[in-house]
Amino acid sequence: MTVDRVKADTVMIACLKKVKGIVDVSPLSEKDKQEVITIESEAEKQSLMGFGKVISVGVREVMTFDLVYVALMDVEFQVAGGPSMTLKKGEEVVGEMVSDEETLARLSKKENVWFIHKNFVIYKDKISFPHDIMKKICHFEIPSFPAEWCVLEGIDFSYRSIIYAIPTTPTDIFLKNSYFEGLDQWGLGTILIGVKL
Repeated sequence: MTVDRVKADTVMIACLKKVKGIVDVSPLSEKDKQEVITIESEAEKQSLMGFGKVISVGVREVMTFDLVYVALMDVEFQVAGGPSMTLKKGEEVVGEMVSDEETLARLSKKENVWFIHKNFVIYKDKISFPHDIMKKICHFEIPSFPAEWCVLEGIDFSYRSIIYAIPTTPTDIFLKNSYFEGLDQWGLGTILIGVKL
């Protein structure tokens, strides 16, 4: 399928800039797609708080989409779609970031839950902690999410799906420097948006 990239970029940028909390948007260049993958791969070799490596499955998935955009977001942007980070033992989720206050309150009363951060829970009955972490049996994953907030109604633009992912800090810094003049104020972050045609 041939796509008019100028038209696609015009439609997507206009749509994304209407989303509450998105400050600016730019298409990600092919060269920078490769750089993002390289930076994420390097970040995956590091340990998160000494607990294990982090795999950016969401960013990797976004990079496989036909069109990729980088957006600068502020604190008004609402990350939605599920936990922004999970801890996995094989394919089983054994820990996760929880943002809902009611769920956090309910979980804090359970005996099989251990908090390693104010909103990151580990399910004790699913993991031998810290043994599984130290033996590198577990890893953290940062997933992708459906970009349900990207509404393209009434526009002549055909696509199959739109997702987004939150990059690691090194990639965030690279993207801010490359696309947003190094803007690094408190409350500003980046997301990567993928459009599958």
